[in-house]
Amino acid sequence: MDLRDQWNRLLPHAQPLGDDLLARYAEQHRHYHDQRHLTEMLETIDELAPVATDVDAVRLAAWFHDAIYDPQADPGENEEVSAQLAELELSAYGVEAAKVAEIGRLIRLTAKHDCEPGDANGAVLCDADLRVLSMSSDRYDEYAVGIRAEYAHIADRDFARGRTKFLQGLSETSLYATDHGREHWEHAARENLRRELKQWGPKAARPIAGLIPLIYLGAALGVVIAASVLLGRGLGAAARWPAEPGDVNGFPVWAPIAGTAVAAALACAWFRRAQPRLVTIPALVFAVVGAISIGICWWQWPSAKPGAAMSERWPYLILASFALLVAGALLGLARRLRLAPPYALAPPWALSLGVTVVCASLLAWISVSAGEPFVQARLETANTVSTTTDEAPGTQPVQLDGGVAWSREVPATGAIAGTAGGVAELRSDGVVMSDATTGQTRWRYTRADVDDAAANGSDGLLVSSDGRTIAAHLPYDNGNAPRGIDLPTYAVLDAVSGKVLTEVHTDGTALAVDANQLLVAEGTEVVAHGVSSPTHWRARLKCTVTQGVLLADQAVVVDACGGNGAVVRGLDLVDGDQRWEANVGIQFELSAELDPSTWIGDLVAVPDTRAVSGLIWIGAAGGTLYQWSVDVGSGRILWTDPVPGTPRPRLGRASCDAQLAATHNSIVLITCRTSTEEGEDQTYDVSALNPSDGTPQWHHLLQVPPKLQQPEFPRDGFGLLPDGRVLTLMPQSDGSCSPVMIGTTGIQPRPLVPGPTAASAADTKNVTCNRPAVTVATGRPIFTDGTRLFALN
Repeated sequence: MDLRDQWNRLLPHAQPLGDDLLARYAEQHRHYHDQRHLTEMLETIDELAPVATDVDAVRLAAWFHDAIYDPQADPGENEEVSAQLAELELSAYGVEAAKVAEIGRLIRLTAKHDCEPGDANGAVLCDADLRVLSMSSDRYDEYAVGIRAEYAHIADRDFARGRTKFLQGLSETSLYATDHGREHWEHAARENLRRELKQWGPKAARPIAGLIPLIYLGAALGVVIAASVLLGRGLGAAARWPAEPGDVNGFPVWAPIAGTAVAAALACAWFRRAQPRLVTIPALVFAVVGAISIGICWWQWPSAKPGAAMSERWPYLILASFALLVAGALLGLARRLRLAPPYALAPPWALSLGVTVVCASLLAWISVSAGEPFVQARLETANTVSTTTDEAPGTQPVQLDGGVAWSREVPATGAIAGTAGGVAELRSDGVVMSDATTGQTRWRYTRADVDDAAANGSDGLLVSSDGRTIAAHLPYDNGNAPRGIDLPTYAVLDAVSGKVLTEVHTDGTALAVDANQLLVAEGTEVVAHGVSSPTHWRARLKCTVTQGVLLADQAVVVDACGGNGAVVRGLDLVDGDQRWEANVGIQFELSAELDPSTWIGDLVAVPDTRAVSGLIWIGAAGGTLYQWSVDVGSGRILWTDPVPGTPRPRLGRASCDAQLAATHNSIVLITCRTSTEEGEDQTYDVSALNPSDGTPQWHHLLQVPPKLQQPEFPRDGFGLLPDGRVLTLMPQSDGSCSPVMIGTTGIQPRPLVPGPTAASAADTKNVTCNRPAVTVATGRPIFTDGTRLFALN
């Protein structure tokens, strides 16, 4: 019986309505939802007729369920308008209202096929609508082709994903609602669905989509391995740092071995698709254990006072806890993406394993490497005391009348240096800045990990030419340092406020500093570390770099080899390129057997000029010290002059390190003459030259008693006033110790004048000439005798 006859049997008096419905099912855009589909539904309803309570209502609902079909309509919209059409037309043809309502309800059910238990009519209609799923493979393939044709307006990949999602949604529940359907059709329908899903899988996934879950898996496994390494480092660290040799437990090798084994087991579980819980359960365990460990580490985190040494144990352990938490999250995300339709297509096994291993190795390396700066920052923060100030340093007129402005005991015997912020003291654990006018501490920077910084003497404290920036050498004990962490060996500080401008780790020797760069010599290389700017460059020279100064636009350095190799070079401060060079080795007969650091002396820039002056010692005539000057604009040597007497570099107890200092009008040199008799006074040469041509301005001989005859005394024991006069501390004939002024008028002792208070008088009497050091801060002379620090009015 054809469709027209079947309609006439249902509603004999509604032939025009039947013609209209047949015309609708014959529309050109229908490739599956056509008259064939309607015929198959009616045949299935006839087969299931005993199940329905009103089979004619089900047949009429089948006629109308796709009466209006637009593939571009929103979900459920076709069913709704088809139900409305049925309700309107059937009511017009006199069908009972209750039956019309039932037909409308049934049509709307076909939107989701979610009929309730006990809904016999709905079960029959829904099973009839889905009957095609269980038909022969040929008919099912025709159905699938027809559906694709109806949705030709959708791109292949989008349709594949939508179709895959629809088919997976169908397969998650029972396909048929009637017992007959479940018994006879369910198995065949699921086979057809499985076959079509396999067809759409490659089209639904992007070319590399299957690798995305593997990337997350590899990342998770890498973080697991990194967590085990970090755990091992934390467990192997000493309880506190700096650590005693007996406190270090050694790295527990079992930790990374266990982490690698767990990662390998997870990889094996991943590739066994039948066991999803083998991946899901570890992801939850990692996340929970990581969160609990973070809480424990946070609770146990040392609450030491600032500056108290802290071990790297807790930073490493909290890093391991965070890594475990992240590993759980990544593993769970990988599992979720693996089940998502766009990522359902698995790549070849070899490619999957390769991607997993590469990602795991990369993430393990990145995680461990990124952990070291974190631990380094935590150690620096916990072990550092850094105070700053906004108050300007005090300034008062300096009378130089011998009166003591202030005096106090000092806890260490490190170097002192005058700055724009006051007098800087290099102590065993850092730097303290005191006001030059009052002696009160203005700011301090100390670290618990520093290993006796005061032992570096004057070499441990560099001051910029404007006095506003200082660089302190703060070495730490390499033998007990954290593994893989380079703590800073130089701290660059603002001399006025105490602000930390930068911290630098280097195995070289700092030559000069200013607000922009720290210049460091590393063998034959010169390195500029950025201070207030990111500028960083490295220049390789021919010989060992021994001296250097910073000017406005260039760095002037001296590199020297054995024999006659001694070259002064001007390097651009932006990129380190050489601007000029001046070979001072060809000017003199140098000593080939001495180390260049011995016969190349101080280097100093003359303020507000383009001249740099230096010292060089030659072996001729029993040893002669020469002073030279070079124009940094052209690289031309301006002049060279021998220094009077027979000063020698550091060759035995009777020799010394000469000091070279400069004002706007003078270059001042302090050096010693060779003494042949032990226990006798040693003659020091204190002289001043004109910076432009090297002509002498004044020259005096100072007798230095044996107890002051130390190689570093010329460098530490003399200070230069802004007017060019030189200050030092000297024992007097009456046994007292008083400042001595040296300048154009000769050598003039300036006895200390007690203040009006008893404490001031006592401070004056307590001054000794044991290991004196002198500096000038804001024009005020500052002295130390190793136990006391005092300033003159």
